[in-house]
Amino acid sequence: MDGPMSASPRSPAVLPELEAAPEVRPLEPVVVHVRCAPDYADALRIWQSTFLLDRDSSHTSPLIGFENISLYPHWTRVPSGRPYRFTLFFEPLPKSVQVFDLSEIIPEPLGWHFPAIRRNQEDVYWLDLPN
Repeated sequence: MDGPMSASPRSPAVLPELEAAPEVRPLEPVVVHVRCAPDYADALRIWQSTFLLDRDSSHTSPLIGFENISLYPHWTRVPSGRPYRFTLFFEPLPKSVQVFDLSEIIPEPLGWHFPAIRRNQEDVYWLDLPN
């Protein structure tokens, strides 16, 4: 009689550990840490229209996340007299990018612009305000 009780136990199949092929491995975001000098500003915000712009092509990597800063139209209050840090995350850059700009493209004056950032292997950057 076949049934749940009569089935012989089977050993689970053991598969070798597999490493994802480089072409299917998830790409890491570009991480930009920004250090603000003491008393740089009373409040900060970032616009969604902030990009990494390749200097040698038309490629743009959009902002995909942020920490310790608010997205426009909201503002983050900054403690007076102390340095302040926030972090921005961008879509990955193509491997061909060697130098890029970080630009906040906004409909008012004084958007942030960090020109000619040299690409590094980790794609993690530290920028200072004022720059």
